[in-house]
Amino acid sequence: MPSRIHEAFVTFGTNICDQLYNSGFLPTRYKRNEILQTGSVEFDYGSVIMAPDASVSFFGSRDPFLVLEVAYSEKEEHAQRKAQDYILLSKGKVIFVVLVIVKKRPRKKPNKADPPTTRPSKNGDENLSADHDTVHVHVYKSVIQPASESRPHRTLTGKQVIDRLPVFPSPLSVPNQTFDIGWADIKCGTWSDFCKNAHLPDNTPSPVCVINFASLVSIARRLAGQINDSRENTPLYRPVNENDTPVSQTTKFLASSSPAPYLSDEGSDSSGRRSDPDYQPSEGSSGSSSSC
Repeated sequence: MPSRIHEAFVTFGTNICDQLYNSGFLPTRYKRNEILQTGSVEFDYGSVIMAPDASVSFFGSRDPFLVLEVAYSEKEEHAQRKAQDYILLSKGKVIFVVLVIVKKRPRKKPNKADPPTTRPSKNGDENLSADHDTVHVHVYKSVIQPASESRPHRTLTGKQVIDRLPVFPSPLSVPNQTFDIGWADIKCGTWSDFCKNAHLPDNTPSPVCVINFASLVSIARRLAGQINDSRENTPLYRPVNENDTPVSQTTKFLASSSPAPYLSDEGSDSSGRRSDPDYQPSEGSSGSSSSC
């Protein structure tokens, strides 16, 4: 069963979708659900079946252009080879692999004197500790090398666009390294065809989203107890009604010629208030009242 720490970092896939949508990557009339983040989905590459922790695709495509792997209980070298396999075995369908490496170092047996960030949490998983644990991220991107004299065919390979970016412990709330996702990366045809079919002006610029890792830093700090945004056991805030400022007098603000809306032309005489000739008073509605 995946650990709580593992599952927390997997939510970065949803954050990538949010960054894409909030950047205006799609025209305004397209909704957020056009950008899909899925959980663990198996990819069958012949004799190899792989299941990333999360993946991202557009418009309901079954071929994600980005996969997310969180390496919590496996060696970093194994996780890096897995990232390479996603790109090569998918034949270029997977454009990006985001690899989050969580390294937890051994520590002494906790006791009551230890601070809460180093003791096991209620569900048995340890929180992150800035004294013992590190989190960093790699990002890989597929590359098509064109044919040349020395290479008669186009060749699929990859490159590392972000190498061991520190996420935790990190002095920066927003790490200064980012990576770009452009329209050609999401594998949804050409931008010109999309503009034509979506009835966009021909000169509409092709979108680019700059993905940052601020959310990963927040996740790590939350797991380390450095951010406490829980509302548990916190009473709801209810503002106190303001006391009315007393006034010494009032002044009418309508012209004196304006009639009172609740009075007829004949003053307070109730006989002149009903002009409907078909009106029939009900029993007990006569002008005089009887005493019991």
